[in-house]
Amino acid sequence: MIFRNFAPIFGLRSLPFPSLVRARLLHEVHHSPAKRIFYVTLDPIFDKQAVLYYKLNGQVMDLKAINVPSKFKGRGIARLLTETAFTYAIVNDYYLYLTCKYTQKYYLANKNKALEQRIVGPEHVLNAPISLDLEVFEEEPDPEDPLTKNKKD
Repeated sequence: MIFRNFAPIFGLRSLPFPSLVRARLLHEVHHSPAKRIFYVTLDPIFDKQAVLYYKLNGQVMDLKAINVPSKFKGRGIARLLTETAFTYAIVNDYYLYLTCKYTQKYYLANKNKALEQRIVGPEHVLNAPISLDLEVFEEEPDPEDPLTKNKKD
């Protein structure tokens, strides 16, 4: 199944950052319900994909992790996968549990009443402030990137 990004319809911010615009124009997000993943094929010759992994527990979709190959980081692909997963959950009447740190930060940067009703955890995300500063969110390193995990400022 192929998804186009409909995040703006559901009140998610869709600001025209160059990397995100490029990601939306160049990449289609695919969904494999059997494998429980959303993915973007980045390099078909070398079989490179960016993948968002999730698990279903009844009507709760637990967004587990996002993996974007290091060569493709910083191009808005993780955000594109996250927006697509959020949209899929809303359209299909799922609730979201945000295990993945990136999806937590994305939610906090785009928090609104409609989306807030869909999030069921974790607890520290539910009790977080209304929203993060978008500029701070955009500068955050990708928590799934092994090159930035051990960096100290």
